[in-house]
Amino acid sequence: MINIIEKIMSMLWLMLLLSWPAAASSSNARPGCEEKCGDVSVPYPFGIDDPKCAMDKYFFLNCNRSVSSPQLLFGINIEVFNISIEDGTMIGSIWTAQRCYNDLGGCNYTDVRIDLGEGPFKFSDTRNKLTAFGCDTYAYMGDLVGSFWSGCISICNNESAKITENSCSGIGCCHTPLPKSTKSLNVTLRSAYNHSRLGNFMPCDYAFLADETFNLLDFQLSDYDKSSSNAKIEWVVKEGKCPDDQNSNVYRCGDNTNCDYSENGEGYRCLCKPGFQGNPYLGCHDIDECKEKERYHCEGTCKNTFGNYTCDCPIGMHGDGKVSCQGFRITTIAAVIGAAIFTVTVGILAFIACRERRKKRNFFNNGGMILKHQRVRIFSEAELIKATKNYDKSNFLGEGGFGSVYRGVLSDDTQVAVKKPKEADKIRVSQEFQHEMGIVSQINHKNVVKILGLCLQTKVPLLVYEFVSNGTLFHHIHSKSSQVLKTWKIV
Repeated sequence: MINIIEKIMSMLWLMLLLSWPAAASSSNARPGCEEKCGDVSVPYPFGIDDPKCAMDKYFFLNCNRSVSSPQLLFGINIEVFNISIEDGTMIGSIWTAQRCYNDLGGCNYTDVRIDLGEGPFKFSDTRNKLTAFGCDTYAYMGDLVGSFWSGCISICNNESAKITENSCSGIGCCHTPLPKSTKSLNVTLRSAYNHSRLGNFMPCDYAFLADETFNLLDFQLSDYDKSSSNAKIEWVVKEGKCPDDQNSNVYRCGDNTNCDYSENGEGYRCLCKPGFQGNPYLGCHDIDECKEKERYHCEGTCKNTFGNYTCDCPIGMHGDGKVSCQGFRITTIAAVIGAAIFTVTVGILAFIACRERRKKRNFFNNGGMILKHQRVRIFSEAELIKATKNYDKSNFLGEGGFGSVYRGVLSDDTQVAVKKPKEADKIRVSQEFQHEMGIVSQINHKNVVKILGLCLQTKVPLLVYEFVSNGTLFHHIHSKSSQVLKTWKIV
C-alpha cells in the first residue's frame, strides 16, 4: 500500500514539473514575480514589489495598494495605465496646466513640471502634442534644462468657443509637436489681456500633453474640468547601440529576438523574430502557425517548422499555398468523377430497365403468354445474340424475302439456324399463328426441318430451326453436282 502511494506521489510531482515550464512561459513577468497591479499588466523588463523582478532600478515601478483601486506609479506622480512591450510605450497620466481668471483680473494657476528621470524614458514625439484650449491663451513648453522652448496661441470669442471639428486651428484650440529625445517638460500658460475682453463665459485656459487617441470633439471650453490627461512615454531597454555580440552579458534581449533601434533618440529595444512570439526580454518561443489559421494563411497542408511553416498545395493543385493555389483540389476532382460515375451508372441502369421493359412488352405483344404454355421453347434475345456471335457475317447462311438466316451454336453445343425476319415486315403473331407454332414445334419427321423455338423479346419474333448441315432442298435439286435428278424417272 505504501509503495502504491509513493508511486502516485512521484507521478503527481513529475506532472507538476512538466507543467511548470509551460506555465512560466505563458507569463510576461519574470518567473515568481507578480504580473499585475490591479488591472494593469506589468511585463518584464518592468517589475513590482521586488527590485529583482525588474531588469534594473529604472524599470522598477511602485504598486500602491493602499487605495481602493491599486495604482501603478512611475516616478513620483505619474500613474501608468498600460505598458506595451510590442511598441515600447507606456501610457501615463500627466498633470494639466491651468490658469483661471476672476473679474478683477487676478488668477489662480498651476504650471506643470514633469521629469522622467535618468532612465531610458522619453516623451513620444510622434504620439504626443502639446495641446492648449482657451480664448486668450499663450501656451509654452520647454525642458527643465532650457534646451528648447516652443508654444502656440489660441484665441476666440463666445461665438467661436464651441469646437466643431476634430482639429486645432488656433481658434479656441492650438497644438504643437514635441521635439525628439524630450525627457522633461515645463508647461506654462500666459494671457495677453488677462481675459478682460472675454467676460465670464470662458475664465480658464488649459494646456496638456494629448496622445493620438484624444478626441477634440469631446472637449468643450465651457465645461472642461480635468486635472490630468493621458500621454505616451516611449522606452528603450538600453541607451546606446546594439552590441555586436548578442551572446554577451550586456545584451538585454532574450532568445530568438532582433534588436530594434528607437527613432526617438538613442537606444534599442527587443522584438521577437518573425515566426516567434512571447516576451522578447525573457525569450521568444516558436509560433505554431498551423493552429492560427486566421493569422497565417494556408490553402493546403500546413506543417509547422522552427520559426516558420510550410504550406503545400493539395494534390491536383500548384502554386504557393501561403498565397494561393491554382487548379482543382483532389476533393473537387473526386466529386466530379463521382458525379460522372453516378450519372453513368444511373444512365446504364435506366437503359437496362428500359430494355427489360421493352423485352417484356414485345414478349407480351408477340403472344408469349400463350406460347409459353405450349411445347415451344422460348429463347431469350441474349441467348441468340451469343449463339450467332451477334449475327456475325461469318455465320450468315442466306437471305430470303422474309428475312436472313444465321448459323448459331447454343450453350449446349446444339447447332441451330436462326431466322431473323426483316423489321419492315412487322410480323404480327396472331392467335392462329401462335397456335400453329405450337403444333409445328411438335412435328418430328425426317423430311421436315424441325422448328426448335422462337424469341419473343424482339419487336419481330425470331425463329429457331434445326440446323441442316448438308444444305437445303433447293441446293440438292438445282446444284450442277446434284445426283438427285439423275435418279428420278421421267414419265
